[in-house]
Amino acid sequence: MNIPRRKVALACATATLAATALAGCGSDSETASTGAKALEVVYWNYGPAAESGNKATADAFTKAHPDVKVTLTPVTGENWGTYYANVATLIASGKKPDLMVISGEGAQFVHSNKLVKPINEYLEKDAGAKAITDDIAQGLIDGFTVKGDVITLSYGWNDMVVYYNTDVFQKAGVEPPKPDWTWDDFKAVAKKLSVDTNGDGTNDQYGFTWASNEIFPGIMPWVANAGGNLTSDDVCQATADSPQVNKAVTFLNDLIKEGVAPAPMPMSDVFTRFQNGQIAMFGAGRWPIATFLPAGFKSFDIQLYPKGDTYKTVFGGAGYPILKSSQNPDLAWEYQKFTVSDEIEKGYVGTPDKPGDSIPSRRSVAHTISQVGVPPANSDLYYDSIDKFETLVPYPAPAKYSTFESTVLRHLQQIFAGETTVPDGLKAMQGELTGIVTC
Repeated sequence: MNIPRRKVALACATATLAATALAGCGSDSETASTGAKALEVVYWNYGPAAESGNKATADAFTKAHPDVKVTLTPVTGENWGTYYANVATLIASGKKPDLMVISGEGAQFVHSNKLVKPINEYLEKDAGAKAITDDIAQGLIDGFTVKGDVITLSYGWNDMVVYYNTDVFQKAGVEPPKPDWTWDDFKAVAKKLSVDTNGDGTNDQYGFTWASNEIFPGIMPWVANAGGNLTSDDVCQATADSPQVNKAVTFLNDLIKEGVAPAPMPMSDVFTRFQNGQIAMFGAGRWPIATFLPAGFKSFDIQLYPKGDTYKTVFGGAGYPILKSSQNPDLAWEYQKFTVSDEIEKGYVGTPDKPGDSIPSRRSVAHTISQVGVPPANSDLYYDSIDKFETLVPYPAPAKYSTFESTVLRHLQQIFAGETTVPDGLKAMQGELTGIVTC
């Protein structure tokens, strides 16, 4: 199953959304939640891929366990957040699903709302659990741990790396970036790749850009590598105006001022301009290859983000936590384990023609990406980045994530548009976030 990379937005559900969510449950769901050998799995119905992906996993599980009935219940939502809220409404109405799909940014929400059963006990008592967790990077486990409670095993994930257009680099005579490059190295490279191709006095080919509509492939890698975060470690206080955040946002703002980067743009526009050579570098996870390769575009490779005062891997994943409403938690644990089995994990690798857009959580499987010939050439770096480097934990995702992210993006837009200074913009951001990031 593919993991939608789109932002997690933890908004309150409207009555209409809640009613629609409940309408997705029928008698089969009730049977699944009450039967001794039945499971009900709820998932965000964001599109056809969500249905097909979850069905593939469920079908594979029932093939391996023919005595178990798995019912899939799609739950609507305009984003991850309203989906979470609708699942909470569903459970409050008396339904008893066994598992739900969440993204890593939702761990705080489902934990604080007491929706999930932590798996610590299973990890300690299940004889096969150690072999599984030993094959999963510690950062992926830490990323789904809240106050000592392990929420779920992650079946797939994405980290943030720098994509670079190999044709643009070659044409400019610029060497590919090395894993130990610094912010200064990065800026020097980006300047060489920023060109006024039509002679109108303004650059129309840029060295770098970043997404305007999400903080994950936007400012977060820079904030992390400056040694900062947007919240405290307990995700109870905003830290948006810290010296580290100021340093990261100033660096990005200077790229715009110096003509090295255009104003940030939606990721879909980044993809288009990267493929046509107007953007030399951008940041993302593995998901761009699902756009690039089917279109026949292979002139790219990846590298770690440049090191600032530190280097930390910024990542997000997804998993199937066991719900407290489950009447079959032990069977639900078997399902969660199955989602990280070799059979399922290999599906995320894909082929050169049909690549997966997520990274398998099992190390042994992830390293087969390069072996089966799925670009980019440096694909081992995806897993190495989380296996060999410190990770940004926690990801700044308070329970009110929708309001949090929209507030951050609004103030960043004003900063990058030159409507306010970096210090003043971040100070205003911090003032608003103080009432949003709480425990």
